[in-house]
Amino acid sequence: MAKLPDGLAEVTVVDGDGAPHRLGELWQTRPALVLFVRHFG
Repeated sequence: MAKLPDGLAEVTVVDGDGAPHRLGELWQTRPALVLFVRHFG
């Protein structure tokens, strides 16, 4: 598995419920799939 840059782990994203999460928390204990969805309208 490829190692991601440390700076990416510090990025904060928002889940479907609007709760913020640090990307590094998502793959801390297991692999994670990160999907970016762009909303138009």
